[in-house]
Amino acid sequence: MTVRRTVRVGRAGAAGVLIALGIGLGAYNSWWIALLLSLPLIVGGVALLPWPSRVSELVPFVEQTLGELVPVRVDALSRSSLAENDLQPTLVTATISPPHDTAYQGRWIASMSSGEFRSLTERPDTELPLRRLPPREPARAPEFHDQPGKWAVIYPAVTMLVALTVLFGVGDAWHISPSSASAPAAPRADTGPKSKSMDLNARRDGMIRAITAQFGPAAANNLLGVRLTGSGSDYGTVLDPTNGDTTTVYINNGGDAFTTPSPRVQRKDSTFLATDIASTDLNAIVDKMVRQLESQGRLSKLDTLEIKRSGPGAPVILTGTFGSKTVDALPDGTVGEIFDPADFAVSFQKARDGLALAGIAPSDRVLTNFEIRGTHRATPTARPSEVQTNGGVMLDFQTGDRAGQIIVVPGELPEITDKSYNSGRQTFSFDDISQEAFETVRAQAMQRGALEPYEREAVDIWLTDREIDEHRLAIRIELAGVKEATGTYSLTGEFLAPGAI
Repeated sequence: MTVRRTVRVGRAGAAGVLIALGIGLGAYNSWWIALLLSLPLIVGGVALLPWPSRVSELVPFVEQTLGELVPVRVDALSRSSLAENDLQPTLVTATISPPHDTAYQGRWIASMSSGEFRSLTERPDTELPLRRLPPREPARAPEFHDQPGKWAVIYPAVTMLVALTVLFGVGDAWHISPSSASAPAAPRADTGPKSKSMDLNARRDGMIRAITAQFGPAAANNLLGVRLTGSGSDYGTVLDPTNGDTTTVYINNGGDAFTTPSPRVQRKDSTFLATDIASTDLNAIVDKMVRQLESQGRLSKLDTLEIKRSGPGAPVILTGTFGSKTVDALPDGTVGEIFDPADFAVSFQKARDGLALAGIAPSDRVLTNFEIRGTHRATPTARPSEVQTNGGVMLDFQTGDRAGQIIVVPGELPEITDKSYNSGRQTFSFDDISQEAFETVRAQAMQRGALEPYEREAVDIWLTDREIDEHRLAIRIELAGVKEATGTYSLTGEFLAPGAI
């Protein structure tokens, strides 16, 4: 690698550091830090980044008068005309006469100004340093489109790699203590000890103490959320009910607490009381979550445990995040069950339990849709529904004065939503559906699509009425995205037609 390229790689790395500093400081701190520090750092990083051009990687053609020089006679010059800049790539064909060696003809592309081009045209005899001579037998003929070549990718790749390494390699170091920053800052909260336990219950209690120490005892009645991370950093959000302002309290691994104003405005119906979660055994709840994940062969290392209302006026939910998987729980210790929707026996029981929660009997002819969607990676997801992303069981219902949905997603708590609409579809009861019919439909679809045994888990099967389909109320199925496996079946499992509308 030439000195020129070494310097450019260094610039690319330095640009990555500046960009990462800007992103990290802006993402983990308040808005004024982003304005005063992050934006200049990002702009500086982008400005420092080397941008390869058609001449940036070429050696300039400069006549030398010092050092070991070799006579060169220029036979032909071909100057690129793709741009109007003075400095352009120029194909040089020349006879090179090294001392004590046979002469040879070399071809190479150099960076050359228009003045140098005219000078060589008028006086083709010149001299070049030995280190700048082209090889006698090049691997391939030089072409104008060779530049800037791989370096157009290498420099940005170095910048991105360095930026990602810095951004994700420093943990919680991005948070700047507002009390020590030069800009106006919120006061530091009283935290007591300089270290803290990793016990989740102790960390929750420490967060509540920090909030009440900073904002007074009434703040314990205006909590918006508490988030405990696997790395030991904790966050709490509290509402000022007089104006809707929110403030985030951050406690680092050392037990130091800092407050940062948040730009979000919230309402009282999104808050909960500290007493709602004070007696909850967070350790026991997370242990239940871990056991469920391990029984399914999934990652069981806790990333975050977040406590907040699932919506304005909704229940307080504890959500544990383990990699890409989340598990919900209630403060009373109830934990959402992780199950396989492709196991129809389990899914049918989940549907029955959901109906009971909604106060609907299996014999009530109020259902308009019943869907089971698997969680396998190959499960079709083109058809939109409430279980489209995470899989699960869904039932739509409508009565004379009520309409809504029952949603049961693996790892989440059953959800019943009421909606003020009437679909006009034919209704059916849960007793009209049989697990055996669903199993029969899947078996036929597997055979029609010539699927592998594991693809039975990549299932999306639903029973509903479709006015634009002549078969109206029917079972429809998609398996693993295979067209031949898609079909429409009767409620007893008899094949009616290919495709599923």
